[in-house]
Amino acid sequence: MSPFVSFALAQVPIPPDAERLLARAAADGDRDAREELICAGLRNVALHALRLGHRGDDLDEAVAAGVEGLIQAVDRFDPDRGTRLATYAWAWIARAMTPAPPVTVSEPREPASVDTDLLDRLPADLAAVVGLRFGLLCEDGVGLTIQEVADRLGLTRWQVRDREGRGLSRLREGLARVTRRAPHGEPIPRSSIGRAFDC
Repeated sequence: MSPFVSFALAQVPIPPDAERLLARAAADGDRDAREELICAGLRNVALHALRLGHRGDDLDEAVAAGVEGLIQAVDRFDPDRGTRLATYAWAWIARAMTPAPPVTVSEPREPASVDTDLLDRLPADLAAVVGLRFGLLCEDGVGLTIQEVADRLGLTRWQVRDREGRGLSRLREGLARVTRRAPHGEPIPRSSIGRAFDC
C-alpha cells in the first residue's frame, strides 16, 4: 500500500458541527477550511477504492481519480441542507472512480482504415488517445495497448481508459447524427470504429 493511501486511511472524520463551520468558511473562500474538508474526506476515497477491489497501482490510480471527485463535491457541498459531506461526496467519488468501460477489439488488430478527419471532431486529449489506440496516428496503422498509450502520453492507465471511452462515445454520437440525416435508401459506409460498436 502506498504512503498516500496509508495517509488517506489515517484521516479522522470531522464532527458534524465542525464540518458545517468549515464548509461555510470554504464556501466563503477560506482555502484552509477547504483543504481540511478535503483531507478529512480522503479516508472515504481510499475505503471506496478498496471496496471496489483495487490493489497495487490500480489502487493508487483509483484513489487519485476519487480525490478529483471529492474535490468537486467539497466545492459544491451545501452544509445547510442537512447532509453530511461524506454522504454527499460518495456519489462524486464513485463516479470519478468509474471510467467508461474499455472497448473490446478482436485480436490481431487490422490496420485502421478510418479517415483521421474523424479525430478533428474530438478535443486534442481524446483524439490523441483514440488515434493511438486504434492506429490512426501510428505509421503501421496498428493500435497501441493501453499501457503503451499511457507511457507515450504520460498518463495513467485509468486516464487512457477514460479518455478512450469518452472519445469513442463522442464519435458514436456524431456518426449517429450523420446516419439520421442521410437520405433513405443510400447505404452509409461503415468505418472500422462503427463495426467495432456495431453502429
